[in-house]
Amino acid sequence: MTIIIENKKHECNLLDDGSLDTVIEIDGIEHRYNGEFVFDYRNDDGSLKDEGFKELCEMAIDNDERHW
Repeated sequence: MTIIIENKKHECNLLDDGSLDTVIEIDGIEHRYNGEFVFDYRNDDGSLKDEGFKELCEMAIDNDERHW
């Protein structure tokens, strides 16, 4: 998924590394979230909501940009 924030494109992918964590790759950098943190971003069947994925990506991008 491509997310555009302030005219900058970010490539976001959901990864499966075999762990129980939710791992999102944004512009080649992995962001790892534990199941408890991501619970509210999931559907009843445990799958990640589309909007939840987008929100997690935006949160990670915002967090990264604050550290630069």
